[in-house]
Amino acid sequence: MNIKSRFGLWWRMIISVFLIMNISVVLIAIAIFIIYKLSHYSNDMLKHIFPFIAICILSIIVSTFFTIFIMHRILKPIEALIIATKQVAKGDFSVRLNENYKESTIKDMNSYFNKMIRELDGIETFRNDFIVNVSHEFKTPISAIEGYATLLQDRGLCEEEHDEYTKMIIESARQLSILSSNILKLSKLESQEIVVEKTIYQLDEQIRQALLLLEVKWSKKNINLNIDLSPIEFYGNEDLLIQVWFNLLSNAIKFTPENGSIQIVMRQIDQLVTVEISDTGIGMTEDTRKHIFEKFYQGDKNRNVEGNGLGLTLVKRIIDLCNGEIKVQSEYGKGSTFIVKLENTEV
Repeated sequence: MNIKSRFGLWWRMIISVFLIMNISVVLIAIAIFIIYKLSHYSNDMLKHIFPFIAICILSIIVSTFFTIFIMHRILKPIEALIIATKQVAKGDFSVRLNENYKESTIKDMNSYFNKMIRELDGIETFRNDFIVNVSHEFKTPISAIEGYATLLQDRGLCEEEHDEYTKMIIESARQLSILSSNILKLSKLESQEIVVEKTIYQLDEQIRQALLLLEVKWSKKNINLNIDLSPIEFYGNEDLLIQVWFNLLSNAIKFTPENGSIQIVMRQIDQLVTVEISDTGIGMTEDTRKHIFEKFYQGDKNRNVEGNGLGLTLVKRIIDLCNGEIKVQSEYGKGSTFIVKLENTEV
């Protein structure tokens, strides 16, 4: 960065102040000269002119020095801000400004700038992670489809192998469909700020409907269902909330072993509806609980468990839109409990 671009503002302000002081002195000198010419006491006036001029010159020197000192203190943070902004414009989000200033204005300016950069850095990190995760999630089923389709070209396959490979292709295609659908749903929900199209419906029947949609999965694993749902008329968006129950119940079934159990309890106290879904599954570690609602996060690092890490993110977003709250209680090896709280204010 050259001197002109770096110190241009600083020098312009100093020169401006310097010129203002000199113009003031010149005007005063002209006024004194006119008075001197018109005065009858020219000898007396002459005695005071030269000391006055000397004082003016000394004032200019002293004022210029203090102007340079003060302008440097004021403009140095601005110069640092300009340099930092240029670095950010080039994609460098590691830059930070000094917040140790006594002047509250400068301190606040730098503090807010640093906060903004941290947010931008977080967004950039998320964007990169999102691209990596989406690429990974799409690549796995696509590779599976390609691999099994190649194997199907072998004319020597027996019927059992043919059926197995076909089944895997269908399953991989289904995973792609679910992933694409979830990404589109999440994208739409993230740009949505309010819940519209609310109706009054039976919330307990909606949860039973979600269980019926998943009957094949829980019956196959011989899971015991303990259902205790109070009859509740709820005012909300039916299409959004069915996704909440479907995802939570699907997760509970997925992580519950054969012959395990799932308990669903729903109560309403005053205007607060509480739904608890508990399972006897594998549970979660403390680290998993902290990140469970993040996009593409999966506690199973080896990705051996079916899923794409978007179901609970969708659930959290929908609950937030409904001004509700969701919590998870879990201990590794001892199952999990998801607690959903919703305001039922219109009924």
